[in-house]
Formats: sequence, structure tokens, C-alpha cells
Amino acid sequence: MVKLNRTTEYGLIALRYMMGKQSQGDASVTSARELADRYDLPFEITAKTLQRMKESGLIQSAHGARGGYTIARCPSKLNLAEFLELMEGPQAVVGCTSPALAVSGGAPSPCEYKGKCEVKGVMTDLNSRVKTFLAGILLTDLAEFKSPNSTPNVSKKDEMQTSSKEAV
Repeated sequence: MVKLNRTTEYGLIALRYMMGKQSQGDASVTSARELADRYDLPFEITAKTLQRMKESGLIQSAHGARGGYTIARCPSKLNLAEFLELMEGPQAVVGCTSPALAVSGGAPSPCEYKGKCEVKGVMTDLNSRVKTFLAGILLTDLAEFKSPNSTPNVSKKDEMQTSSKEAV
């Protein structure tokens, strides 16, 4: 199973939010504070995530008192496999099956089962299939995805305020 790290997850949340603003004609910048408050994310990690996304060229920053970030790279031309590699570096189900995870000298990472391994071919195929699957998902697909159980983008703070007003 592919497991996203927290930074990548926050990056996807940020991109989806910024794409949503853009699609509604809102060209304003998005700040780390705005995202942290809206989705109840830790501010420090959110800020570092946005900085990392800026360094990778996904978003650009606007400085100043009302500064923040906007999308720099067209999400319809970026797939999930590319995004994951930008955020987390090369990934593989098993390190020895991916040339991208090569150690110095250009060889795949060492395998402790070398000579006895009977699953390297299967794992190499699995890596290829997972990467192909992820490459088929554009970031715009994620922005358009609606879960049957999802509610509109409402933070826990907004929900608490709404429920406390209803209780009165």
C-alpha cells in the first residue's frame, strides 16, 4: 500500500483548496494561516509544506503583510505520481526494484536477499503498475473529486460555531 507522509497530504489539501478558489474566480493568495485555520492543520507544518511546494515550483509566493501563495504550475499538466515524487522523492514498493532509488554508483539499493529473491520481478511489475496508476490521476481530478460522505469545506471551528448557534 502506498502511504503518503503528512507533508504530502497537507500539500494535496493546499493545492485542492487553491484550485477551488481559482475555479470560483478568486485570484487572492492563500496563506499558511488560512489553510491551518480552515482545515485544523498544525500551522508550522503547513507553512513548511507550502515552502517546500514553492521550492519545487508548484506554487509561487507573494511577499508582504497580505502575502501568501498562488498556483504556479498548471495542475492539469501535473499527475499524482509527479506530485508525490516532488514532495517525497523517488518511491518504490521495495527499494531494490527502482532505479530512481539507486545508491551512489548507479546501482539499485542493495538487497539482503540477492541471489535468493524470488519476488523481485513481481515487485518490479507492481512498482510499474502503481506508478502508471498514479500517473493517470491528474491533480485537477483530485480537485473535482466528490466523496459521497464528504461535506462542504467546513473547518471543525466552523462546525462548532454552527452547532452552538443551533443549540441556542
